[in-house]
Amino acid sequence: MKNTLAFVFVAIVLSSVTVRGQEQMTVARFREIASTSGDSVPLNPRLTAGGPLWTNATIAISLKYANGTNFNEVVSETAKTIGGRYVVTTIQSQFYKQPTDSILTFDEKASAYKVWAIFGETVNEGHIVYDFQKKIYAMNSAYGNGFTELDVGSYTATESSDQTQIFKNGILFCTRASKCTPVDPSK
Repeated sequence: MKNTLAFVFVAIVLSSVTVRGQEQMTVARFREIASTSGDSVPLNPRLTAGGPLWTNATIAISLKYANGTNFNEVVSETAKTIGGRYVVTTIQSQFYKQPTDSILTFDEKASAYKVWAIFGETVNEGHIVYDFQKKIYAMNSAYGNGFTELDVGSYTATESSDQTQIFKNGILFCTRASKCTPVDPSK
């Protein structure tokens, strides 16, 4: 546990330091990338180092809110690569009744992993730090109306999982646990 907390602390510190010089994402650019068809341009090796890339997967999500409410959903996820620079994942939620995209990249200038998602007309961004030997990662992000997320996850060739704490104005709002597994195309 101490190692995980130390890793999260380092991830937060490194993420806040590496923000300068990173690629900036606008709503228009996000939509342009997300709507581009996937291609076969070889992916930046830094992006393949962060775990397996499944073109079709299932994610079991469990949310536990501070007020005692719980919510569970299983969503489908697809992934594609764009120009060797971006991994675009799309989650189809029955609850939200719309697809949700995210974009992962490695910013060479800042030497940092960055992930973006869009909500309404706002681009949210997070920073990821990996320990490739242990196959773990930590991510932090901040977005609209005082929300921040701290996420710690792990991955293998057959699944990835994470635990996230979501805060609103510094107070725990909810926790999220997710487990992602690839879909067997033969079934």
